[in-house]
Amino acid sequence: MKHRIAQLAIVGTIALLLAAAQVPGLAKSPAKKPAEAPRALSADEAVAEARRAFVRNDAARFEAAARLVEPDHLLARYIDFWRVRMDLRKQEASPVPSASAADRQVRRFLVEHEGTVVADLMRRDWLMDLGKRRNWEPFDAEYAAWVLRDDDQVHCYHWLGRVERKLAADGALAAIDEPRHLRDGCGDLLEAMHETGRIDRERVRQRMLAALEVDSRDSVERTATLLGLDADAIANAWSRPLAALAKSSGREHTLIAIARYARSNPQEAARWLEEGRAPLKGPDLAFAWSQVAAAGMRRLASESFEWTRRALDARVGDETLAWMARAALREQQWPTLRAIVARMSEEGRNDPAWAYWEGRALLAAGDIEGGRERLGKVAGGFHFYGQLAAEELGELVRTPPRAQRASEAEIAAAAANPGFARALRFYEIGLRLEGNREWNYQLRGMNDRQLLAAAGFACRQRVLDRCVNTADLTRAEHDFSLRFVTPFIDELEPVAAERELDPAWIYGLIRQESRFIMDARSSAGAQGLMQIMPATARWIAGKLGVDRFQVSQLNELQTNLQFGTYYLRTVLDKLDGSPVLASAAYNAGPRRPLNWRATLPAPVEGAIFAEIIPFSETRDYVKKVLSNAVIYAELFSGKPQSLKARLGTITPQPATQSEVP
Repeated sequence: MKHRIAQLAIVGTIALLLAAAQVPGLAKSPAKKPAEAPRALSADEAVAEARRAFVRNDAARFEAAARLVEPDHLLARYIDFWRVRMDLRKQEASPVPSASAADRQVRRFLVEHEGTVVADLMRRDWLMDLGKRRNWEPFDAEYAAWVLRDDDQVHCYHWLGRVERKLAADGALAAIDEPRHLRDGCGDLLEAMHETGRIDRERVRQRMLAALEVDSRDSVERTATLLGLDADAIANAWSRPLAALAKSSGREHTLIAIARYARSNPQEAARWLEEGRAPLKGPDLAFAWSQVAAAGMRRLASESFEWTRRALDARVGDETLAWMARAALREQQWPTLRAIVARMSEEGRNDPAWAYWEGRALLAAGDIEGGRERLGKVAGGFHFYGQLAAEELGELVRTPPRAQRASEAEIAAAAANPGFARALRFYEIGLRLEGNREWNYQLRGMNDRQLLAAAGFACRQRVLDRCVNTADLTRAEHDFSLRFVTPFIDELEPVAAERELDPAWIYGLIRQESRFIMDARSSAGAQGLMQIMPATARWIAGKLGVDRFQVSQLNELQTNLQFGTYYLRTVLDKLDGSPVLASAAYNAGPRRPLNWRATLPAPVEGAIFAEIIPFSETRDYVKKVLSNAVIYAELFSGKPQSLKARLGTITPQPATQSEVP
């Protein structure tokens, strides 16, 4: 079932209606010819138009559409939500006392819609507004009632309210460390803690360095101000790091300049440190080397491991340590890898990736018992590293026993859920974000039986992404036929056979690319099941001799499968038959994995290559596609599978040019 975003002739219709209403006499002007009256919008179309007007903050257009939605419409509450939210925007732009009309509207909305996702979204937005206005009494009450608790800034406002009222605020330090960017409430919280003496200068400095690690300019500048550093000098160190280094400013300016310079030229930044031209010593020098090492590994620079060795004592966060660990992993320097992982936070060490590689490092050191124990913490997880850990312990990839199918009564209960009904209606009118929010909100607190029933209901409705994602949430009872669906198998298998491709791999790729949404469109413009970029599609059309190709054809099943599998076969051949490299090429283009392979100092396991991919999106993508593929292969064959065999070994080769886009 396609949930294509309706390409409706709505904007012009609404514009005509508004123009007639706003320009005196326009509606009465006689036409030379009788004109066909514009088609009235359906209620569903009006909801979609109201949503567009809300996004554009166009109140007049919004009200024109809203009038066409009856109060008993399934999605009428969203009209109310968007209207009140627009009123709240006005208040945010021009703060007024808490007894304002907008606040009263919010209170009324929360009472009428309590227990719904729109109420919780409204509450979150209102909490942001109340926090900005320091209106703590209503803030406290609404914060306690907030369900999703999914916004760091709101949490920071909670602690800010306690700091300003001189109340206990034990969680405030953790709150300012959580977000990458110190905006809104979190920046205000840091400033308040500094002003009240709850955080000392060294702690502020550490927060500045943490912001520098993740390249957050606003956070660096905000913390630098609290440290009394010159704003112009900081801006210069950020934007013109080489010039700033030449001026030999203070140590904070130098650290910022080195870190920024390393991101564009790690070799030259390293030379500054090696030659002693940067006035840094001790912990500051170790931190600078950590940033050079991390920046070098993001570019797969050959010197990255040597730089990493100079930074082993640096006080840095998990993100920097992960890049340093990848540098050690590429060189297969197991003792250094183990030392780096040991410096991670508990959360970082327990990440499946680093728990697995720490286990491997222990095995390499001869600590068989310790290594197996560490791997055992990961094995059994239905993911890339869970599968690899199980193989290290002697178990091939198997799917768990299938849970009892949801009964008709259980599925009927899911079908009767009004939140699911609202989600389905949103999908029908092309508002997938709202649909997903409604769907996911209903899943809170569900047990495995209810989740399986909801997933089964989604599959029956052909909303396959919700089927997959919902089934993925079960904890003890699992049904992998719902997690790993196989739609259009009659169409896919002949195409796979024609291209001599493994259907399990194709399904694994589609599951990651589009979650089986037929008309999926990425922010970059990739379209359809196999997420093909328009320029790539035109290149494929030329190769296949498809005349008069239109990009819209990518939303057609046969076209997308034919084009996607052609491209996958092409990059597989270009990259010597390696599914790891070909999967990376499908996501990032073939030139990049060719270049990445050329940087290897020696042959490495496919799993090592996957982990050192410098693009976070592509690294995650390759792991998930190949993990998916072995599960599909097990489901198709009924036989245990080896992920390690599929990953193979990647051997360094000089990079060659590729004409494939």
